[in-house]
Amino acid sequence: MDKLNANVKSASGAIKENVGSAFGNEQMQAEGKATRAEGMPRYAQGAGEKLKGSVKDTVGSAVGNEQMEAEGKAGRAKGDARMSANSN
Repeated sequence: MDKLNANVKSASGAIKENVGSAFGNEQMQAEGKATRAEGMPRYAQGAGEKLKGSVKDTVGSAVGNEQMEAEGKAGRAKGDARMSANSN
């Protein structure tokens, strides 16, 4: 899903969720919430992966665990790549 389609899906889900909330329609509200979640930009997912990798790298370095440090660096690189791929 490209960034434009992801944003459109997220926005349409938010609208459906709010309309459902305004009319007290729990099913519509839940469907909108699910649609919004499907459209969440992958850029945010990449940012989370990058943060998790950075923490793992730092902790691994602090405790002298080279494997944890390497896994952290790999996770940070994966997050950077996902963010770059989804930034346009």
